[in-house]
Amino acid sequence: MMRAVVACVLVVLFSLPVGVATAAPAQLAPYAQQTATAPPGPSIAPQPTAEEAASSRQRLVIGIAAVLLLGIVIVGHRARRKRAKKKA
Repeated sequence: MMRAVVACVLVVLFSLPVGVATAAPAQLAPYAQQTATAPPGPSIAPQPTAEEAASSRQRLVIGIAAVLLLGIVIVGHRARRKRAKKKA
């Protein structure tokens, strides 16, 4: 068990690029300046369009249909198992 943990840690360490630790501070400097000039306050999302509403409704219908079909399959398997037990 301990060998597997050590092996996993070594794989993760060797898969990381070498220059990650030295490149991170130089890459964060521009972002730090940008956040200081950002206006305060919440950003309010725009109202969903008719196309987005239709897409959401379609996803909901597909999800409900998938759940119903899964329920039918589960009930069918249970009924088949009961019939098999009666025959045996």
